[in-house]
Amino acid sequence: MEGIPKTAKGYQESSIWAVGTNSLRRTKLHSFAMMAPMSTESKKIAPQAFVLPKLEGHRLLPTSPLGLSLLAQDDPEDVLPDWPKIAPDLPQDTYSIADALWWCHKLGERSARGEDVAYMLTSAADARAVHNALAVARKWWPAGSVPRYWKSGGTARDAAALIHAPLPEPGVHTDVTTAAAPAQVFSLRGVEGEIALRIRQAVTADQAAALTPETAIDLIDAYAVAIEFVDSRWREGTQAPALTLLADGQCHGGLALGPWQDFAPLRTHNWSAQRCSLQVNDGAVQGFTGTHSLQDPTWLLSAWLQHVTQHYGTVAAGTVVTTGTWTGCPQVQAGDLVTVCFEGLGEVRWQF
Repeated sequence: MEGIPKTAKGYQESSIWAVGTNSLRRTKLHSFAMMAPMSTESKKIAPQAFVLPKLEGHRLLPTSPLGLSLLAQDDPEDVLPDWPKIAPDLPQDTYSIADALWWCHKLGERSARGEDVAYMLTSAADARAVHNALAVARKWWPAGSVPRYWKSGGTARDAAALIHAPLPEPGVHTDVTTAAAPAQVFSLRGVEGEIALRIRQAVTADQAAALTPETAIDLIDAYAVAIEFVDSRWREGTQAPALTLLADGQCHGGLALGPWQDFAPLRTHNWSAQRCSLQVNDGAVQGFTGTHSLQDPTWLLSAWLQHVTQHYGTVAAGTVVTTGTWTGCPQVQAGDLVTVCFEGLGEVRWQF
């Protein structure tokens, strides 16, 4: 539609702008629920609502929240991404959900409800495409490369499928004893004590296809005790629909990796007897023994490598995967110091 501004400054109040394309299917008008006002301590102006229409023949852009026009200065970063140009594999029917998540990251606020946009995602492939498009727009990993940091896991070995998601590199703290407070918190400060694994060599799709849980362990050169910071851009947090969680990076907020250590002594490790603990500040130490959902954090390696090589390409030496929680996902508060310790393996802290 000629003459419609695309910058954040150009979206006034709760107006709806629709930019013409020609191939979206017909669906009914849909709108986001009202967003919760920001804290009175916030320096930002409280946003009011996103409204998302879905109309045949249009690429639909969510409105900017009320007040954003007062903050924007026609900066290039205030322009919604041109998804066909920067992410040609992104399905047109998912442009609006990518726009919505882009605004959430732009504002640093959980500005939309996942259940209101879940109908835009028809498969895990759609959800991955949205996450990958945001990665390009926000420079989460080097353009054109296979992501170097991942999360992987599942509720049990006999679960339908494990879930794998690439992680934004700016949120990864490597080789630390105490990680600094997250630069951005959207809605949650969940913490998970985990074991991260590092791959010693490049792995191609053909090599990955031949792997089993028993043989993949030979590809590990180092491990680190880790804390994953769990967060969500959706207003429902971790209760948003499954595909919207995947589109949003599977509830990932950041990752703290302790010092890397030689994995060789753990090749025959008895993970079912492994003890770990989680402590918040000087509170009671919570203890856990053999509580990994897959019984062994290395068990998922073959499935993870097959997924990455199939969908992204050859996995480079030094690629890291964190393997799922041993400690549940308790929520902490701003200012809390979280300590995760794996007996005999090491510990790491995160100062929230």
